Amino acid sequence: MRVVSAAIAVTTSALLLAAAPAMAGGTVSSKATAAINDAVGCTATGEQVVNGTASTLVVNCTDLFHHSAVPVTADQYVPIMDAVIKLSNSQSLFVGASEVTGLYTQTSVTTHGNQTSTATAEGGVYLRAVACPFNGSGNTASLGYCVAYPLTSPAVNVGFPGASCPATVDLSSVLGCAPGRGVVIDQRIQTLSSSVSNCIVTVGTSTGTCPFDQTISLLLDTTSAHTMNFVFPNLAVGGWVVEIQAAVNADATVAGGNGTFAIGGAAYGLGAMTVDSVRLVSAFSF
Repeated sequence: MRVVSAAIAVTTSALLLAAAPAMAGGTVSSKATAAINDAVGCTATGEQVVNGTASTLVVNCTDLFHHSAVPVTADQYVPIMDAVIKLSNSQSLFVGASEVTGLYTQTSVTTHGNQTSTATAEGGVYLRAVACPFNGSGNTASLGYCVAYPLTSPAVNVGFPGASCPATVDLSSVLGCAPGRGVVIDQRIQTLSSSVSNCIVTVGTSTGTCPFDQTISLLLDTTSAHTMNFVFPNLAVGGWVVEIQAAVNADATVAGGNGTFAIGGAAYGLGAMTVDSVRLVSAFSF
């Protein structure tokens, strides 16, 4: 897995829906709210062997998924859903987020005598939830409102279980943790390898055999959730913006014979989140 940075990029708009009607004067909901995402973001990468050397294979992720998809910078978290809620007492938030995701992995190997060729394609989609103080008015906040608050700000809360993950992770870390204190929503690693034995012919020999032995191996490793519940325990009194952020990741590596190639891609699409304020037991903590 490539390391995903905690940077945040700007994305397209999402539609915010109030699950409970706002009170008079534009006061935000103090019980529940919701939001949906109808933007499609994607990334893709490719690599091929040409003249014995691995080189970049240009891939357009909109061709792999849907032409309405918007290419986004790989390894950057993008705000896709925002909702505003007001807490009149020290309360906690339960946030449920679900997302339609797409992974694309294609591997092809070309192997010559006494050679091993390998092609690996990867794709991943990650989500994290953050809550930042709402200093505006009304019952909505512009998408990406929490971008102004870095994760290092004491005013920003990262939803559990992502908050319990390390800032950077690798394949040896806890299953389901993503870099930037996110969680894995969908991830796949596909590796295809092929080996062909060398055929040795003795000139002048009219008898005997010359076997060609080929070995092909395909490995798929997929991790997915698609729905994740985030918890923000013991938030302070006041207005809060709850934001769901998504990141996509793709990688491709090849080695071996000319014509070997790999393509990896990932995308997110339709999604929804619900936010409920609750009162947990006194001094609750994970």
